[in-house]
Amino acid sequence: MDENPIKKWYLDFKRKRDEIVNLRGLKTPEEIADYFTYANLKKHHPDFCPLFAKNEKCHNLEDEELVCYFCACPYYDYEYYDEEKKEYGRCKINSIYGKRNEWGYWDCSECLLPHRKKFVIAYLTKYGKQGH
Repeated sequence: MDENPIKKWYLDFKRKRDEIVNLRGLKTPEEIADYFTYANLKKHHPDFCPLFAKNEKCHNLEDEELVCYFCACPYYDYEYYDEEKKEYGRCKINSIYGKRNEWGYWDCSECLLPHRKKFVIAYLTKYGKQGH
C-alpha cells in the first residue's frame, strides 16, 4: 500500500498547530479560537498555511471569523486512503457540504462548521485540546 499523504499532512499540521498553542501558552478554548483566526495567523505565522502568501482562503468566511485551528477537521477521516478506488479521505459525519474532487480527495471546502469560533470553543470545551 502506498504511503497515505493525507495522514502525513494531518500529522504535520497537528504538530505545527500544537507548537503554536504551546509557544503562546494558549489554555482556554476562547484563547485558542481567538488566536487561530485567519487574520491573526496570517499576520503572526505567515508560514502556517500556503494560502496566506497568496492572500487566499479555503473557506468563505470573514478573516476574523475563519478559525484555522481545525484546518484538520475532527470529522475528516485521514486514515481512509484507498488507492484502488482512487478515494482519499472522507467525512465521518457525511456532511452534505462535502464532495469528492476530480483527483479522488474528499473536498470539504464548502463546509464551514469546524471553522467558526462558536464550534471551536464548544468542541474544545467538550473534548479538550487532545480531543482531536
